[in-house]
Amino acid sequence: MCGLRTTFSGFAFARTSATPLEIFDNCEWPGDASAGAVPYCKNQTSLFYIADPAQPKHFQLKDWGWSAFNAFRKSLAALEVRKPTSFDIAYKAGYFAHKFKLHLAPNEKQASATPLLPGDLYTERMIVDYLRSLTQFIMDELNIAIRKDFSMRDVQWCLTTVPAVWDERAKQRMKVFAEKAGMVKGVNCPKNSVPSPRALHIILEPEAASAYCQQQVQQNLKLKVGDRMLIADVSGGTIDVVVHEVLELRPSGCASKVKEVVASYGQIGGGTFVDALFFNLVSEKIGCFSEYCRNANPSLAVQLYSWWQGVKADFKGSEYSEEYSLINCGLSEAWKKHDWLRGVVREDEHYEQLLLTEEDFCRILDPENVSILMVVGGFAASPYLRKRVTTRFRDKVNEIIIPTLPGRAVCRGAVELHMKKNYVKSRISKVTYGTLCWRDAESDDPQHLVLRDDDGRLKCRDVFSVFVRAGEEVEIGNCVEKCFYPTTHYQKVMDLSLYSSPRTHPRYIHELDCKKEGKFEMDMSEDMKLDKSREIKVKMMFGRALVSVSAVRCNFVTKEEKHGLAVTFHCSGP
Repeated sequence: MCGLRTTFSGFAFARTSATPLEIFDNCEWPGDASAGAVPYCKNQTSLFYIADPAQPKHFQLKDWGWSAFNAFRKSLAALEVRKPTSFDIAYKAGYFAHKFKLHLAPNEKQASATPLLPGDLYTERMIVDYLRSLTQFIMDELNIAIRKDFSMRDVQWCLTTVPAVWDERAKQRMKVFAEKAGMVKGVNCPKNSVPSPRALHIILEPEAASAYCQQQVQQNLKLKVGDRMLIADVSGGTIDVVVHEVLELRPSGCASKVKEVVASYGQIGGGTFVDALFFNLVSEKIGCFSEYCRNANPSLAVQLYSWWQGVKADFKGSEYSEEYSLINCGLSEAWKKHDWLRGVVREDEHYEQLLLTEEDFCRILDPENVSILMVVGGFAASPYLRKRVTTRFRDKVNEIIIPTLPGRAVCRGAVELHMKKNYVKSRISKVTYGTLCWRDAESDDPQHLVLRDDDGRLKCRDVFSVFVRAGEEVEIGNCVEKCFYPTTHYQKVMDLSLYSSPRTHPRYIHELDCKKEGKFEMDMSEDMKLDKSREIKVKMMFGRALVSVSAVRCNFVTKEEKHGLAVTFHCSGP
């Protein structure tokens, strides 16, 4: 099981033949000690690239994880450019990439905040580079833990990198990225790689967390059929909430089968955005902070970030304050001068340290509008968050479960969930899914969508052909079948464009809030005799982590050719 997450990523594994099931993870990573990191089941989700002197604008991957953080910090300290811009730093010191997974979030405001990347770097490449690096590290570790000749052909990869906030397009892209990283076999897999022949299994993060929590407290957890469990996964970059109703129980008292009660909910948030609030507060306290870091000491922000990670984890919520010395970094004098130019006069001691009071911590960390039953994810380790959750909800729910090590819940829970099989019976569709199609024109169709096909018949284009409606309960593996025909003579390829809409009854793909998720492409050129009468039965599978599509030829296939058409997914947009 491989978990690519926003700020920290890790893995867990188990031998499928072992009884009872024993799950292992890894808490030692290259460079973690040098970075001052405590032993943890995840590595930092970061990459360090350097510009290639021989090829302008080409960046080479230098390191990943904590080693990337160390290399960037060392390179920044040696930078001799006065008042460097972000691109000066990238081309002379190297580019430190982190939190790049957030760029896949569907929120338009978040997408617009995607930073301008230097040279030939882009989000997809960074995700693939990290997955490839993590995969190689995992295989090296498994060669030690299991046997020397252990190879990719022995691995069933499960990927837990799908927060509830993601749309179908982002989830399908992660499958493509896994192929490009050489993890699993597929049309996007590099030719020189030897991937796992087994299909990638995508597992939803909050569902994996639920399995882990139940396993950890099964002796004390008293579930009954009909109970509803709310799981909140508070990670570095997203907050995911899912509500499950217990349908069946195991003898141990854990749920053996559940169904989703309401559509899973997600939003951008978590520890990453707490970090942003921290730096906003620092800029409020020290008006010249951003300018000083940019022009005089670029490495200061990195040093302050490292300090903040430890402080954030220790904050408990009462009678707590912390100080960061500014004497040796040069910021003290710059801050004093900044205030003096604005007519502000304070004692010299005021400028010697950055002081965070209890009130400051509450401004940064106080969570609002949280409703939970189980709380997991790296940020759930915060003593303050745990205290707030317990205080606020202990009178509103029967059980509050926060594991001792909440950061490992998703990775270990994913292994548990994969071995359980069929744990989730059904999910609630968050949106209406359908495909673009043409049909016979109707009297109320907009005139600009009505046209004649190449046989002279009136057709309506850009119709939203619904497969599943928003709010509908969909059983896992539920298959919806529809038949399609070519729209033009001698058509060789059929494209089924997948669209989504928050509305329950969309009619056309151009309606408000309709969104193209991508397209499924099918080659139908082997037999052209029936031309526009060729019938293709499309089966769209819902309820799983990913929407999947298969297609079969109905009336232009020989007895010897019973296999279906090859279906390839193409992402929409950048």
